[in-house]
Amino acid sequence: MLLYLLRHGETDWNVERRMQGVSDQPLNTIGIAQAKALIPPLKGRPITTVYSSALSRARETAKILADGLGGLPVREDERLAELDQGDIEGMVISEIQERHKDFWKVWRERPGDARVPGGESLPELQARAWAAVEEIRDRHPEEMVVAVSHNLTITTLLCRVLGLELNAMRRIRQHNATINLIEYDPARDWTIVTMNALAHLNGGITSEDKPYL
Repeated sequence: MLLYLLRHGETDWNVERRMQGVSDQPLNTIGIAQAKALIPPLKGRPITTVYSSALSRARETAKILADGLGGLPVREDERLAELDQGDIEGMVISEIQERHKDFWKVWRERPGDARVPGGESLPELQARAWAAVEEIRDRHPEEMVVAVSHNLTITTLLCRVLGLELNAMRRIRQHNATINLIEYDPARDWTIVTMNALAHLNGGITSEDKPYL
């Protein structure tokens, strides 16, 4: 099977560099344009189903894309949600550094060993998201499918495919509305075909989106 992993379009909190986690932020104007820009590179491909995180920014991206691909069904899966960022949701880096110094130190040095105060750890995120991917694979073994998700969620999935430890997750970048494509072959397991593709985001709709976690 072929599985497109797409990150949602931009939100105001992305621009403000606030930790979104499971806070339900909608797409902004640029985010809507980015979602529409996902349609041309995927149009004409034999995609059968679009999956999405249940969070608004992913659902809106998925709905815009699915409508643009001829009204494909969108199926929500809460396991595709972003890392639950607990007590730091809505904060910017300076606030986290001041209020959660111990967490921030571990997060910057060994993110795979850190637990967000009041939230999740990356291993927990990876486990639930990977379970969703495997279920999608089993449900659509010979199909081409889309899953719209989030920065850290997709990053941990790509780490799994590449065999990277989660402490190395910053080697992978994920911009807003980026395209990733992974393929499952029983003889080879999962492989990455495309990662963080951005060519479709022209005309000034590429988010700067420097990594801040």
